[in-house]
Amino acid sequence: MLDKVRFGIISTGMIAHFHAKSMLADGRAELVAVSGHSSLDKTKAFAEKYGAKKVYMDFRELARDNEVDAVCICSPSGLHGVHTIECLQNGKHVLCEKPLEIKSELMTEMINIAREKQLKLGCVFPNRTRSGLRRAKKIIDSGILGRMTIVECQYRGYRSPEYFTSSNWKGTKKYDGGGCLMNQGIHAIDTMCWLAGDVKSVYGIAKAMLRNIEVEDTAMAILEFANGAKGVLMGTTLSNIPENAPEGDRLRIEFEKGTIVYAEGKTTLYIRKSVSQSSVESKLPEIVLLAGYDFSTTDVDEDVIKIALDDKQGPIVSSTSDPSNVDMESHSYIVSNFITAVLEDKEPFIPGESARKSVDVVIAVYRSSETGQKVEI
Repeated sequence: MLDKVRFGIISTGMIAHFHAKSMLADGRAELVAVSGHSSLDKTKAFAEKYGAKKVYMDFRELARDNEVDAVCICSPSGLHGVHTIECLQNGKHVLCEKPLEIKSELMTEMINIAREKQLKLGCVFPNRTRSGLRRAKKIIDSGILGRMTIVECQYRGYRSPEYFTSSNWKGTKKYDGGGCLMNQGIHAIDTMCWLAGDVKSVYGIAKAMLRNIEVEDTAMAILEFANGAKGVLMGTTLSNIPENAPEGDRLRIEFEKGTIVYAEGKTTLYIRKSVSQSSVESKLPEIVLLAGYDFSTTDVDEDVIKIALDDKQGPIVSSTSDPSNVDMESHSYIVSNFITAVLEDKEPFIPGESARKSVDVVIAVYRSSETGQKVEI
């Protein structure tokens, strides 16, 4: 049994700093090795900043290092699969940045290797840590709201032309895998899949309308869910008024007896008064009652009960216009959970099997856009 997890990090770009800070703040982990891919000086500087003694410029050497127990994959999306598979093959647990990968067959291989070797494979989707969305998940799973009918999911952000010319991989099919859906909007799509369930089919279109890039800056799709609900998905990195939410997303799920809305980083439950107060109080998960809503103060003339599901109503950390404006608290939660998973042999907070669902939806939208046909997932 380990008493401390020895980490390596592959790729030392912007997001890697959040992984390094999170693991060191936890106290049950240390960073022992880092691997860069372009600048040795920058890789050395990163290692020195976070106390790593070993510096590699070949990820395979880090994967073979016997003093590394787990690896954070912080490389461009199109390299997640090859980096993860190499680490898993060498007996390393892996926490991978979003998306899990950009190709379906590689995600399957990653998941199968982790299962066969009994290693942990986790992914990073900060929305799943948010208190309001976690309460919404419990409410939906309880079944109190009845049949799900309509799902609306959107990502609305802004990326300038300079954003895409600032590196040789942004906006490319090979390394980014996609644009406003696969890269930025994947957070919204993961949240949708997590709350609303599996998507059965999609009919969509994705294209670059204003940016000179290989991938889409605009996308739309009609969705059918396995539970019978219908949905609409929209994504763009061209919005002049980006969504004021941590990941630039907005989600609305309609049910037979209520509605859940995630907007501006906050989650709200709406229930019609036709569902009697006694019924609501007895069936809603206890965690919702503890959110501070007092049913006794409800105006009897109101048609809808409104319940705020979040723990706090503080300022929103949003990355819709600035990709470096990352929610540190959520990253720390996921990294600490992964450390626990390794030390105590538990399932990661977001396992590979769950993390792949959003990517499968995006891949289906791209295929539908190319063929002009509805695509089954």
